[in-house]
Amino acid sequence: RAPPLVATRATLEMSTSLLVRQLVSGMAPKGGARRMLSGSHAEHIEVMEKWKKISFVGFGLVSLFGAFTMIQHFSHEHGHEETIAYPHMKIRTKPFPWGSKDCDLFDLKCKAAARAAAE
Repeated sequence: RAPPLVATRATLEMSTSLLVRQLVSGMAPKGGARRMLSGSHAEHIEVMEKWKKISFVGFGLVSLFGAFTMIQHFSHEHGHEETIAYPHMKIRTKPFPWGSKDCDLFDLKCKAAARAAAE
């Protein structure tokens, strides 16, 4: 089991002294920010243009696939069968706080039927 990571004064002083040693020894970047890339500016522009084209083609392919999937999904009927009223379903031990005894919160058909039955 690893010990918890607690920043103590000794560890902070040690990490600060390590940072100071690196700065003094010349490991820090000279002259401001370091460029993390190799190659010329023209190469960077060329690679950027290549990836722009790849991104546009990829976006087109994803859009086509999404359209195909939606067409396939909406072209057939899904199973909306009536649910079987098993005895273990809808067991109510106390009434709902919104006043309806057996209607769920967003079951508008049940609430309308309950109102019609009450009148």
